[in-house]
Amino acid sequence: MGRKSEISLEKRSAIMALHQEERTERYIASKLKVSKTAVHNTIVRKRETGSLADRVRSGRPKATTSAEDRRIITMSKRNRRMTASEICAKINESRENRVCVTTVKNRLLEHGLRGCVAVRKPLLRKVNKVKRLELAKKHRDWAFEDWAKVLWTDESKFEVFGSKRRVFVRRTPKEKMLPDCVVPTVKHGGGSVMVWGSFCAAGVGNIVKIDGIHKKEQYKIILQQHAIPSGERLIGKPFVLQQDNDPKHSSKLCRGYVASKETEGTLKNMVWPPQSPDLNPIELIWDELDRRVGRYCPTSEKSLWEILKREWNAIDSETIKKLIDRMPRLCVKVIEKKGGFFDEKNV
Repeated sequence: MGRKSEISLEKRSAIMALHQEERTERYIASKLKVSKTAVHNTIVRKRETGSLADRVRSGRPKATTSAEDRRIITMSKRNRRMTASEICAKINESRENRVCVTTVKNRLLEHGLRGCVAVRKPLLRKVNKVKRLELAKKHRDWAFEDWAKVLWTDESKFEVFGSKRRVFVRRTPKEKMLPDCVVPTVKHGGGSVMVWGSFCAAGVGNIVKIDGIHKKEQYKIILQQHAIPSGERLIGKPFVLQQDNDPKHSSKLCRGYVASKETEGTLKNMVWPPQSPDLNPIELIWDELDRRVGRYCPTSEKSLWEILKREWNAIDSETIKKLIDRMPRLCVKVIEKKGGFFDEKNV
C-alpha cells in the first residue's frame, strides 16, 4: 500500500492557529475537512520538533552502490555508443542480485547522460583540423567590411518528391496508417534538381541549374558566366572567391582559370580547408531555401526549379547580414575547439 499524501503546510498552520484558540481536535478536523488523526499528528509534531515541515524520510535504498554508479558513468563516457542494456549486463556480471535496465538509465540521467541521435559530420583527420585552425586564426580579426568582400559559393541538391527531414503528424494510435498520417515515398525517388549558387553581404548572386553530371568543364563555365560576374556586380574588383575542395573545383583546369583571374586583379582566391561545410555560411542559406521550398510541395523538376529561383531571389538582406555577422564568432569557436567540431547553434 502506498504512502498517504501529506496535508499542506497551509493547513498545518491553520490547525495550529485553531489549536492555540483552544479548539478541540474534532472541531478543527471538521472545520478544515481533514481527519482527526491528521490534526492530532500535526499538533504532536509541532510539540516534539518545533516545526511543521515534513519529516526527513530515508526512502527506499538504492539498488546500486556508489562504486557501481561510478562504473556505470565511466563505461558510458568511455564508449558513447554503449547502450543501457549493455552497461546493465556488465554490471550484473559481478552482482548476485541483478539490477534492471531502468536503474542503469536512471543513474545515467542523474549525471545528465541522455540518449540522443548522433550528429552526422564529415570525418576530420588531424591534418583537417590543422587547416581549419589556420583559416580561423588568419581571419579572426576580420571586420564585417572584410567579410562583406567574400563571395560564398557552393552546390546543393533538392529533392522533388518528399523530404529527408522527419515529418510530425498528430494522430491517435489507431490512426497510424491513415493516408493523412503517412508520408509517401517512392522507390527511385521523384527526381531532383542540382543547383549552384553564390551570395555575399550585398545579396544573393546567380543561381544555376546543373544538368547531367557536373564536370570540371561545366564548373569552369559557371565560374566564367556566373561566379565572377556575380562577384563583380555585387562586390567589385577584387572580391574574395570562396569555394570548397570538390575535385571539380580543385581540378587543374579550374585552378588555372581562377589563378589567371587572380593575376588580372579580378579576385582573390580564399584557401578553404577540406571537410569544412560547417564553416561555409551558404550551407545555412541552403537550409533556409529547403524550408521555403518545402511549403510548396513541388511535384516535378520543372516546378521545383521555378520555386527555387523565386525563393532564392526572395532571401532578405537581414538573413544574409546575420550570416556575415556570425563569421567572427565562428572563427573564435574553431580556435576554441582547436579546429574540431563545435555546436553551430551556439555561434
